Amino acid sequence: MNSGHAVACIDRLKSEQSLLFTDIYEGSIDNVFNFTSFIEKFLAIMLANGAILAIAFRISDGNSQLDTLIWSSWFAVVFGGTMIWANQVLEYRCKSGPQNVVITGSTRGLGKALAREFIFSGDHVVIASRSPDSVRTTVAQLQQELNEGIAISSTRTPETQKRKGKVFGISCDVSNAEDVKKLAEFAVSKLGSIDIWINNAGTNKGFRPLMQFTDEDINQIVSTNLIGSLICTREAIRLMKSQEKGGHIFNMDGAGSGGSSTPLTAVYGATKCGLRQLHASLLKECKRSKVGIHTASPGMVLTDLLLSGASLQNKKMFNIICELPETVARSLVPRMRTVKGTGKAVDYLTPPRILLALITAWLRRDRWFDEKGKALYAAETDRVRIWAESRARFTFNDAMDLYSNGSWVSVFSFSIVFSFIILSSSGGSMSGT
Repeated sequence: MNSGHAVACIDRLKSEQSLLFTDIYEGSIDNVFNFTSFIEKFLAIMLANGAILAIAFRISDGNSQLDTLIWSSWFAVVFGGTMIWANQVLEYRCKSGPQNVVITGSTRGLGKALAREFIFSGDHVVIASRSPDSVRTTVAQLQQELNEGIAISSTRTPETQKRKGKVFGISCDVSNAEDVKKLAEFAVSKLGSIDIWINNAGTNKGFRPLMQFTDEDINQIVSTNLIGSLICTREAIRLMKSQEKGGHIFNMDGAGSGGSSTPLTAVYGATKCGLRQLHASLLKECKRSKVGIHTASPGMVLTDLLLSGASLQNKKMFNIICELPETVARSLVPRMRTVKGTGKAVDYLTPPRILLALITAWLRRDRWFDEKGKALYAAETDRVRIWAESRARFTFNDAMDLYSNGSWVSVFSFSIVFSFIILSSSGGSMSGT
């Protein structure tokens, strides 16, 4: 070995050593930041608990039976809440690494927003759509948005730079079995395996009576929404059963999924109702496998699918209950990434959100459309910039998403117990009346 080569090797070792110490230092800083955040949350929770107990004991006014009930209720809620939060933290830690995701119908609307959210979370995503041009354009756009978003967020969250996602794309007609097979093979060749498969491709063809739908309209709706989901689900199950770790499949709910009537969108509603039956059947077929079968319900999202043929009256209703694709994706993706088991329903319109929409309905007029039906919301490019900036912040919507359905039942039960305490105390003070 000559002296020049030896010097080069020494310099390389020094460089690698420097990078190693840098990584250790940055990791330590991140750990300190996370520890501080947990301490702040712990103190906030303890202060809130102290306030609740102080109010409760003040109301009980020394009544030993009420004091016992207060302590019993408090311990039950603390124990249940601790178990729920511990489970969520463990699940997040176990699945915080990159996920390999396939999303059909993902070159626009909600599918594109889901892909963007997964990619920005550090995941590897394959997008698919009928049009090769749309796929190429969307892949390039998502990659550019990712780079710009990382530049914005890395100033607030250093971890973002380390969790850079990847995006690939291929054209695919989901109603064509051969295309779907090529999609699966492409995804495996790029990602190695598939953790999550989302059947998002769908079409509606507007709002009008069944008699006004052409044969071609009906064929396209059924082929995309129902037949496409059947073929994609079959291919995903075949693939995931061959994987040691299995995987998770999500079919998208929509109007009619619960069997309710869908006037003016009868064909669309029929396909969604059929998907719910498929879901129930597959839960039994895949019961002893490692393949999870789930549903995702985005609610009403401001996309071309929803707005096609929408009337002025429809748009007034959209002001109250609709949300932008980026908002819905931010809520759904974290729960999709940490899903476990099978038969889970990942819904955007959770009970607190529905309640919030009803309470604030008078404030939501002219939120997305004015009185003449003209759109008031920002273009996608502006929304994406706002989305990238807001991802580093913890919002009220994020807080609501942390609770599973069981958690809300626990909160509701505690509110009933607390109301009973107040009423009992009031009843005792008014016993002489």
